[in-house]
Amino acid sequence: MRIRAVAVVVENGHLLVMRRRRGGREYVVLPGGGIESGESPQAACLRELVEETGLQGELGVLLPIPLESGAPALYFVVRTEFAPPVLGGPEADRSDAADVYEPCWIPLDRVDDLALVPEGARAAVQHVGSPPPGGAH
Repeated sequence: MRIRAVAVVVENGHLLVMRRRRGGREYVVLPGGGIESGESPQAACLRELVEETGLQGELGVLLPIPLESGAPALYFVVRTEFAPPVLGGPEADRSDAADVYEPCWIPLDRVDDLALVPEGARAAVQHVGSPPPGGAH
């Protein structure tokens, strides 16, 4: 299984996500995807962000989230403008009534209510969305 590069984007108190409906199941993932041959994880993260949301990003730090065996991913903090996302890339070609991809911003205070997968994504969001010890961010 390929390792994925994932963008954790928090702007204006909102998290950038991809809503998915597939096989009768609804869930949410963070923008990201497989690292292509010869591509750095950082480049893959920014490429996937553009493909899935149409937004350009500025790469930040790699988050200390352990690799999961079923869904190995590297999670990067990414800054971008708080603008309406637009689906593009291969996901736009695959998106239909049976397999929906919908990029959107979700208020951070609603993240706990989301079916956010995989578990590493939730840990990454908690890491970015919570204030550092001893003060606000």
